[in-house]
Amino acid sequence: MYSADYNQILKEYFDITDTKTRKIMLAINEADQNAVLSSLTAKLYDHIVDKVDDIDFGDIPKTKGDITKLESYEKLVDCVKTIHGILDEYKQSADSIITIEKAINNVLVRKDMFEKAFRYEIELPIVLYSTIVLAIVSATSFMIASSIEYIKTPSDETFDTMIDKVSLVRTKDHLLFDNLKKFNIACDKGQIDSCVNAFIKANAKNFTGTTIAVGSIALVGLLLTIIPIIRELIFFFYYSRTRISDYFDMQSDLLTMNAYNVKNNTTMDKYKRDKIAKKQLSIAQRFRTIANKVQVTSKKAEIDTTKEIQKETKKVKTDELIDTVPDSASSVLF
Repeated sequence: MYSADYNQILKEYFDITDTKTRKIMLAINEADQNAVLSSLTAKLYDHIVDKVDDIDFGDIPKTKGDITKLESYEKLVDCVKTIHGILDEYKQSADSIITIEKAINNVLVRKDMFEKAFRYEIELPIVLYSTIVLAIVSATSFMIASSIEYIKTPSDETFDTMIDKVSLVRTKDHLLFDNLKKFNIACDKGQIDSCVNAFIKANAKNFTGTTIAVGSIALVGLLLTIIPIIRELIFFFYYSRTRISDYFDMQSDLLTMNAYNVKNNTTMDKYKRDKIAKKQLSIAQRFRTIANKVQVTSKKAEIDTTKEIQKETKKVKTDELIDTVPDSASSVLF
């Protein structure tokens, strides 16, 4: 294991103020490091999967690793393109939507890898895939809810799409976007591929007791990237309890309203304009209701997630992970 990575793991997860812990973790060889870190990873992962069953993933698990099989995939892609176009029109930063676009592409190009994980029922990559796809859907809808407004135009009583510039700036710091950025970086560095492929190669269907087989490189990827990402996202979804259908409803409203705005022009007769205006009003009212719900629950979920993470980031001692002192460290204690 690379010393820099190992030192970072020690700093983030272990109580090195405990003399016994410090001596053991600095003395053990790579094989014993893997054993201790495997135990730590399993412990962290158990806290995550306890909440997975309470999350509404919709039909994401049914796609079996192929995001294009998501029932609302075309709607999602169209929505992302529409948002990007609106941002360009108003000359606003597209960083947040680019993060989503890149995350979609990173999942797409790893289709074979994720499909293999589903085929062999490898739990960790399945949880990772489902969590990231839900984060993509959620982040897209959160961006709509927080940044896009429908403003009534006095001249013809229809609605125009506007950008809330202040809220747009804030989205880049939201938990969803922050973790999608981390996912994209981990993909660029090859950490996602090396870790997931190691699990598939080891045929590690269940997490506990299998991480030793995947080796130190995969363990580093788990502890420094994958575990922190899925932990924050799973806790966020657990506390938000938002139905995935609400996210897709927002995307439908954006696309429909955008289509009406394209159709609405001065060459239309008054009857058609009035009809469109009536439909737009209905959509705008529903949009505001869902948008308020998404924003309020999202804010609360971020706060609850932060509290939960802080509570669970208690530094561990080796006595909490292993029953006996590893042979490679016995000499430093006796």
